[in-house]
Amino acid sequence: MRRIEPRAHIIDAALASGDMNAWKQVLGLENYMNDVTKVPQSGVPAHLAQYQKARIGNVDSTDRVIPRIKLLQAISPELTDFPDKAKAGQFWHSIAQENMGPSLKGIPIVIRKSYVLWAPRNDDRGILARAMDGIHWEPANAEFRVKPKGSPKEVVYKTADTVAKSGLDQFGTSIPGDPNSAPAASLTYNMLWFFPDFQEFSPSVIINTRSSIKPMQQLLSRIDSKPVPHFCQVYDISSVQQKGAEGPYFNFAYSGAGFTTAEQAAAAEQLYETFSKGGWVANDEAEEEQVTNAAAGTEKVYDENVASKF
Repeated sequence: MRRIEPRAHIIDAALASGDMNAWKQVLGLENYMNDVTKVPQSGVPAHLAQYQKARIGNVDSTDRVIPRIKLLQAISPELTDFPDKAKAGQFWHSIAQENMGPSLKGIPIVIRKSYVLWAPRNDDRGILARAMDGIHWEPANAEFRVKPKGSPKEVVYKTADTVAKSGLDQFGTSIPGDPNSAPAASLTYNMLWFFPDFQEFSPSVIINTRSSIKPMQQLLSRIDSKPVPHFCQVYDISSVQQKGAEGPYFNFAYSGAGFTTAEQAAAAEQLYETFSKGGWVANDEAEEEQVTNAAAGTEKVYDENVASKF
């Protein structure tokens, strides 16, 4: 992959201006069209190559459920449903039902930080409340009586109108009175990615929660340290086996892999302009969080002071 290394004074000017066109000049994209980025498609019959994508109706990106890339665990149902393809420690496309291997190259598009209030695993209610914007609970000012694992009695979770007011994102709240208990609410990052080697599977979402919060926050720090927009950066996404509270499991690992090509930057920027407006959800989002939590157990792994820059 060609590394793009613009001169320092041009970078400084682009940073100061905050102008997307300035970044295009830095990356040599000033002549690129923004409205349509043509990405080669794989598996298209030759007799259909003449046709362009058409609008199916009065819908947009907010009406779509975005595919999810799952890091399979030993307890993931895909290992039973697809024994010939699915393997623990490898990445799985939730819509195509395809194994994408143990590592991927990805370009970050946009991230959503949220909180999820879960019922205990033996409670069929699943998700009790969400704060999709990372701030406001839905439903607000609600009470839920639950019996968490390890608690001698039932406890009550109260959402208030915001996460901060409820305090449910703090340690010691899943079992009130036990300061070592996990937060009742799970911090969750949903990152939308473009995969250069799997363009037909892009964009897709990777969910980081519980034990995978720390790798994501480290990634956010790396992204923020680079002199170009996040959608002009490339990262290696891999799996690493770790030991959790309930046995070994696979976790995410992110490392830098240079910068995008001009074509990739144009495609990624278009996706960013589309999806940064919000409204998208990940396929089977709740299921992924449950499997991750069950595989890894609960650990003190995240720093609430790390904030997204995009």
